Amino acid sequence: MLAMQTATLFKWFQTNMASKKDRPTGPAWYCLRTQHKREHITAHNLRSQLGLETFCPRISQMRKTKAGKKRFVEALFPNYLFARFDLREQMRTVSSASGVNYIVHNGRQDPFIPDPVMEELQATTPGELISLPDPTIFPGNQVEILEGSLKGLNGTVLAVLSPEERIAILLNFLGRQIEVKLDLSMVHPLS
Repeated sequence: MLAMQTATLFKWFQTNMASKKDRPTGPAWYCLRTQHKREHITAHNLRSQLGLETFCPRISQMRKTKAGKKRFVEALFPNYLFARFDLREQMRTVSSASGVNYIVHNGRQDPFIPDPVMEELQATTPGELISLPDPTIFPGNQVEILEGSLKGLNGTVLAVLSPEERIAILLNFLGRQIEVKLDLSMVHPLS
């Protein structure tokens, strides 16, 4: 999924980067190539040390590991982030900043990204974090409750309520069917 998003970003750059005649006279958005797995650290350094506005969207998702399910947070565009600065005045400073490999460009075209494009991208990722629900828990799936007063009971998932990891479960409890809402971390799918 992340590789597909990176490929989409590159395709966009090849077709939509602004031309030299549209060159900004002041600060503009640029895409920066970063060191591997250091996107958020580099964004923080650019903000705190150089006072730049940065945009480094990340994605939070559950994955199976040998120790069980764990939540991982990674960059939406691996090895890339966006920063707003004046290229003429700050190119060397930004290029040599900790964690930055280079400013992305397309041949001789200026590498800046128009403000409306960045505003649209920022609007699709509020808070710079996209939380995905656990892919192993879905409606109709049988789960066991691992914590709380209902520990040990099994139920059927009715719905994944939000990316904040809440689900609705239908339980057979004392001869009746009841719906309960729990944190996703409190249940485990049955094999």
